[in-house]
Amino acid sequence: MAKIPTVVIIGRTNVGKSTLFNRLTETGKALVSKIPGTTRDYNFGQVAWRKKVFEIIDTGGVNIEILRRSIQSLLNLKKTKIKITSIEQEIIEQTKEALKKADLIIMVVDGQAGLLPEDKELALVLKKLKTPTVLVCNKIDNQKYQYQINDFFKLGLGNPYPVSAVNGSQVGDFLDELIKKMKWPVGRPAKQVEKSGIKVAMIGKPNAGKSSLVNQILGEKRVIVSDTPQTTREPQDTEIIYKGQKIILIDTAGLRKKANIKPGLEKQATKKTITTIKKADIILLVTESDKALAKQDSHLAGLIKDSGAGIIVIANKWDLIEDKDEKIDSKMMHYYQQQFPFLSFAPLIFISAKTGKNVDKILDLILQINEELNKKIPEEKLLEVLKTAVKKHRPVKAKGEKRPHIYAIKQTRIAPPEFLVIIGQDESLHFSYLRFIENQIREHFGFSGVPVIIKVRNIKR
Repeated sequence: MAKIPTVVIIGRTNVGKSTLFNRLTETGKALVSKIPGTTRDYNFGQVAWRKKVFEIIDTGGVNIEILRRSIQSLLNLKKTKIKITSIEQEIIEQTKEALKKADLIIMVVDGQAGLLPEDKELALVLKKLKTPTVLVCNKIDNQKYQYQINDFFKLGLGNPYPVSAVNGSQVGDFLDELIKKMKWPVGRPAKQVEKSGIKVAMIGKPNAGKSSLVNQILGEKRVIVSDTPQTTREPQDTEIIYKGQKIILIDTAGLRKKANIKPGLEKQATKKTITTIKKADIILLVTESDKALAKQDSHLAGLIKDSGAGIIVIANKWDLIEDKDEKIDSKMMHYYQQQFPFLSFAPLIFISAKTGKNVDKILDLILQINEELNKKIPEEKLLEVLKTAVKKHRPVKAKGEKRPHIYAIKQTRIAPPEFLVIIGQDESLHFSYLRFIENQIREHFGFSGVPVIIKVRNIKR
């Protein structure tokens, strides 16, 4: 199937780009607030309308100078002299990469604020790109703003389309016009791509190196990296195909202690991260190996343990550890096992997102754990293991006088794997014996990186 068109949303800060992105993609993916510059990374999604599908990118917003510099960089034009922060430089690169992919640009303006000098400057720079551009006049949710629409004809970008991204007013009419302006591939009509790949979430404290790790895996600067904690404010999905498998990498906002979470943007970002944990197939717990593990690391480990997802523990920043000796690997392995005893089933990998050390092993590990998550063990094989286990160690009761008798064991689900142990009426099994059964299952069938759930049921009369 031919490549579907890509549309990029551009505009000065706080004109409603992310709200429009959410409306067009029918998601709540982009984090929205009244604070300028909320979107730092770009959001990527798909829009389906009138049996047509196109890709859409919501760029990060800071100010007009950032947008101008992104376009100047793309066109190799002479740059204006102005001091910018490291994050602003990252956004310049992000916007530049987004614009490279654009088949069509949507320039968003604020219909309530009216035509501003920044809008004029941006329109002039956009024209140099010579990419088809459509002008959207947002926030027209009241008749009193209709008269201001005509002012935007001065930008020379054609008819300004009035919409209200907040309530959806006239968005359908705009989409009707938008798809007429795109060049559609010849052949079969584009179909909406379902995100059915392996969802992998990067979880960790702020500044643990999650975004750097995503960038190293991808080999390109797809997400913004800086030394400022909480740079990533919203989950960022990036699809890759590795060995024929679709993997969706999700970089999330760093999670801090609940007491330290500030109201507003950070609280929203934290909620989105927790939601991402619940939906993830596999979670990479990213820690800093050059520092002592903190209580927050343990809290996060406990949080993801109960998620049912596959887990890989990442010890990042290996390059920053000083005075390494031949025993450093075993020492660090022992230390992590002491700190995360309830994640003993999760593989631990020492990496450096900065230098790339061992990063190439992560994708293979993700594919392996995905297989483990979806592994189904035949009942007859489970019964063989059970008979051997009972001979090694007779069942132990949790309460009552009668020693329990195990009649059967079977796997009842996958992802995560769940097993049902059937015992006699009015009998019970001690939790330590359930752990023994789990260890026997792991010894014979693997399940590395995967939580194993064991439930008990009594035979009914």
